[in-house]
Parts: sequence; structure tokens; C-alpha cells
Amino acid sequence: MAIIDNASEKELERLIREAGKALLCYWPGGSPDTLHTDLDVKKKKDGSLVTKADFESNEILISGLNKLFPDDGIFSEERAGSDSLNGSERVWIIDPLDGTKTFVEGNDDFSILVSLCIRGRIEFGVMYFPARNMFAQAAKGRGAILDRVRLQVSNSVKFRDRSVYLRHLAPSQESWRYDKWMDSGMAFLSLCRGDFDGIVIHLIHHQEWDLAAQTVMIEESGGMVTDEHGHPVSFKRGPVDYNYLVASNGRVHDKLLKLIPTPRAQN
Repeated sequence: MAIIDNASEKELERLIREAGKALLCYWPGGSPDTLHTDLDVKKKKDGSLVTKADFESNEILISGLNKLFPDDGIFSEERAGSDSLNGSERVWIIDPLDGTKTFVEGNDDFSILVSLCIRGRIEFGVMYFPARNMFAQAAKGRGAILDRVRLQVSNSVKFRDRSVYLRHLAPSQESWRYDKWMDSGMAFLSLCRGDFDGIVIHLIHHQEWDLAAQTVMIEESGGMVTDEHGHPVSFKRGPVDYNYLVASNGRVHDKLLKLIPTPRAQN
């Protein structure tokens, strides 16, 4: 049985693209003729930003998901009380605007992240980059696609030049390190496309909604996602219980784990 039927999948894409249009109406990098002028940028308790655009996208997604999948739970970054899911086995995990900081700065690599978690595992995910009109989708057992083209990780067995993206780790001058800032969503997509061989992120602000869609995307592109101990990550609709997310083409994963400056778990 399909995780989502074809008709619902098409409606879901329409819904996510609608939320993307709403974001573009606030995006400082867009046309001045179509912009809302007041983003109302605020800081959350954890220091991350939130804007009117986050909330408008959130409302569009939640309203649409409730109509499409009335029996499913919803866990959203911008929805108070969304952790009260009454034991739902099927839960949609959403980030209505991933990369709010880069969005506010007018950069174009922000995204919308939507995924379906069934009994702790991500079975379906979407990453949509409205300003670039890039729509990536993955489903367990069906592969991952970007704009109808199948995604595939690299087959490199060693780090290529500028092919490893590290976030919140000690600086390194190694030639394999990608040395520019990139929003994590675009970094994960670059791994799925084979541009990167690996990613290590020290999780400071990232939560489940920042990671869920990417996990199934990477796995269905042929890659691997674990915590810092090499264990598969699970999703419990709450704070993450690991310190690092490690993603790779699978062939260089052990090398990435060795970059983490924390004690490895004992087997």
C-alpha cells in the first residue's frame, strides 16, 4: 500500500508551492512591486529568528494538511502545542521556512520542509526552494527526485576537494572542506546530487523539523544518515537526543565520524 496515494501527493505538492508563493511575497530578495514591507522579525528564546512569513506559510500548510490527511498528527516549528499528538502513528513534521536568517538577508537558498513520520521513521519528504523553483521529493522504496530527475549521491571513496560541509566544527584548511557558508537545507540537497561527499553538523539550533525531510531524501538518494555514534536517527517529535548529524554517500561515512571531537560510543 502506498504511503500517500497519487492524488493526495499532487495536492500536497500544490499546497507546498502555495506556501512558497506566500513566502516570496515577503522575501526581501524579491521584486519590490510584490513585497509586503513588514516582516516583523523577532528573536525566539533560542536566538533563532521568526517572521510573519514563517507564520503565514505555517498556517497554509497546517490548514491544507488537516484537509488532506485529517487523521494524521502535525508537528510544526511554529505551532504551539504541536507536541500533543495523542499517540498518532502518522505525523507530518514541517518547517514552514527553513533558513529564516538567510531569508531575511535576501538570500535565495531558504526552503520549506515537509515530511511524514510513521512510527519514528521518516517515510516521505519534500524540500522546496521557492526562490529557485526547485522541488525535491523522496519516498521510502521509491527513490528521490529533484524536478522529476532522479537524485544520486556520489560514489567517491575518499573526500574530493571542497566536498565536505562542516557546521559548527573547528576550522580546517584541508582542501576537502567546503569553505563557504551555505544554508543546511541546500547543503543536504548538494549531497543528494553528488556535489558533496559528506556533511557533519553540530546541532545547536537544529531540531527535528530541520532534519526530517532531508533524512529520507539522502537515504533514497543512496546515502546514509546517522548520529555521532554511527547509529540511525529516529524521530520522536521532540528535542533531538544526539549532538551531531552525520550524512554521507555511505562510502566515506566512517571517515566523517572520525572528524567529530567527541568520544565515540562503546560497542
